[in-house]
Amino acid sequence: MTVMEWSALIAAITFVILAAGLLIGVRTALSRLSQLQLQAEAMQADIRQTSGKMGAFADTAQQTVNTAHLQLQQANRLFEAVGQIGDTIGHTTTAIHRVSSVISQSAVKHAESAAAERQASSMLEWMELGMAFWQQWQTNRKRYEPSNNGQGE
Repeated sequence: MTVMEWSALIAAITFVILAAGLLIGVRTALSRLSQLQLQAEAMQADIRQTSGKMGAFADTAQQTVNTAHLQLQQANRLFEAVGQIGDTIGHTTTAIHRVSSVISQSAVKHAESAAAERQASSMLEWMELGMAFWQQWQTNRKRYEPSNNGQGE
C-alpha cells in the first residue's frame, strides 16, 4: 500500500470517527434537548397552574376589595346618619332651650300676675275690712250721739 492509499485510509477512518463522534454528539444534544423540552413543558404546566391560582387569587382579592369598598360606603353612610342625628339632637336641644325659656318667662309672668292679684285681693280685703269698720263706727256713732241719747224715745 502506498502512502497515498494509507493517507486515504487514514482520512477515511478519521472521517468515520469524526462522523461517529458527530452522530454521538448530535444524539447526546438531542437527548439533552428532549430533557429540556420535557422540563420546559413541566414548567409550562406549573406556570399554567400558578396562573390559574393567581387568577383565582386575583378574583378573590377583587371580591375582597369590592366587599371592603361596600363596607366603607356603608360605614360612611352610617357616619353621615350619626352626624345627621347629632345635628337633629343639636336642633332639638336648641328648640327645647327656647321652649323652656319661653315657659320660664311665662311662669315668671304668671307668678308676678298671681302675686299682683293676691296683692290686689289682699288690698280689697283690707278695704272691705276698713269699710266694714267705718260703717260699724258710723252705726255706733249715730246710736250713741248725744242727741239720740234717749231724748227722742
